[in-house]
Amino acid sequence: MTTHKQEYKEQIGAIQLTLIPSDKYKSNKIVFKFRAPLDRKTTTKRALIATLMETNTKKYPTQTAFRKELASLYGASFYASVDKKGNEHVITAILDMVDGQFVPNGDTLLEKAFTLIQEIIFNPNVIDGSFHEATVAREKENLVQRLESVYDDKIRYANKRLTEIMFANENYKYGAAGVLEDIPNITGTDLYDYYQQFLAEDTVDLFICGDVKKEDVIPLLKKLPFADRKYRELDVIAPIHPKEVHTVKENQPINQGKLVLGYRTNILFGEDAYVPLQLANGLLGGFANSKIFINVREKASLAYYASSRIDSFHGFMLISAGIDEKNYEQALTIIKEQVASMQTGDFTEEELAQTKAMLSNQLLEANDQAQGLIELAYNNTLKKANLDLSNWLKRISEVTKEEVVTAAKSFELDTIYFLSKGADSNE
Repeated sequence: MTTHKQEYKEQIGAIQLTLIPSDKYKSNKIVFKFRAPLDRKTTTKRALIATLMETNTKKYPTQTAFRKELASLYGASFYASVDKKGNEHVITAILDMVDGQFVPNGDTLLEKAFTLIQEIIFNPNVIDGSFHEATVAREKENLVQRLESVYDDKIRYANKRLTEIMFANENYKYGAAGVLEDIPNITGTDLYDYYQQFLAEDTVDLFICGDVKKEDVIPLLKKLPFADRKYRELDVIAPIHPKEVHTVKENQPINQGKLVLGYRTNILFGEDAYVPLQLANGLLGGFANSKIFINVREKASLAYYASSRIDSFHGFMLISAGIDEKNYEQALTIIKEQVASMQTGDFTEEELAQTKAMLSNQLLEANDQAQGLIELAYNNTLKKANLDLSNWLKRISEVTKEEVVTAAKSFELDTIYFLSKGADSNE
């Protein structure tokens, strides 16, 4: 029988532990979240640190040796990634492992896993105060390729440019994966110098999802030699109301124009208006039954794709559409009309009910996996919110049309970006 017990939280030295007990899975997921202010001086180094973590260690100096050790833990896997949460940069390090009760001699498996975690975090492949230069050189080249690949994906590129323009006066303009121009000047020594600061200062959250008891975990955490530090609260975004709309048009030799609109919402995860905002976004452009999809793509046949999405930690919404250049004015007009119609309540109770069902199904699907439960728990931790899955579903069912309209009225157009092959100049 599958059971979900109460989450358990405790501050253990530098680590804020959240246990998500469940016997639904035959594996245990151990997830570290390292958080620091988003800053150009450090974001590229942090992106490299994430890749170095999953590559090798001092004891396992090659990728082959490292993967062999993981394989010895009944095929465990380890990987790391980077992300932004508002004005924060987050490194996520994940160890996926089978639950020890399902394998021979599995009673020591959790302890062995934490021994490897300690090796990964506290014994990196460092020689004479520098990360292993050949490894650093390889990972720098890999990062260059990843960042350059954005230029070839014009949808991602247009979204990136919108972000850089709209948040020109905020650190949010920097991508979580770093700044391409900053990579060449980073050395193994620079990286290790910052790594020591990272270990000493980052806010550390640990989430464990699986059939794990706190009595088994806490002694293992106490062995991890993190220096003590105060848990740093999330840097919450202050509301911003644009005084004017910025329109930027850029040209590249492309066949399909990319139109992106950036709106401020100033509504963040866990706040009273957040779930109504989700539904407003769903009705506007979040699902296949949405106003933008139907009116821009289906009825007017102006867009190859058309959708909207919200950022729940920076309080904004992006609307993006792939259009023919000649249809720019018409597509822009229709998109603005759909936003205005949401703000006047031009949608039916039936459409709202359908969107509620789609959002609920989306949530259930996302939280059917352990990582989804962990991400939700982290969001609630950061915002001191109580929007667990059951509360979230209950809130969706209770949201009124009036609340959705009020949320839609928060949409304030900030920036319009259009990438095309034309010869228009900036306005």
